[in-house]
Amino acid sequence: MVFAAYKGMLFGGWLTFLLVLFIILALAGIAWFILYIEMSQRKNWKMVTLFIVLNSLIVAFALQLILLKSNVIF
Repeated sequence: MVFAAYKGMLFGGWLTFLLVLFIILALAGIAWFILYIEMSQRKNWKMVTLFIVLNSLIVAFALQLILLKSNVIF
């Protein structure tokens, strides 16, 4: 029997899956925010701030996954 060390969830196929998922979410969030700013008749500062914060967090997590996938961070 061979012992293999546990490498964590963010390794291999799961990392690729989460990377693709968060890149799609980031692009959709950015497009949705731009369309909301351009088209919405009832926008207020609270919703705009909420959209900016949520999109920033999604984009930041996608960038972290890209750096993790390219072995820049461990």
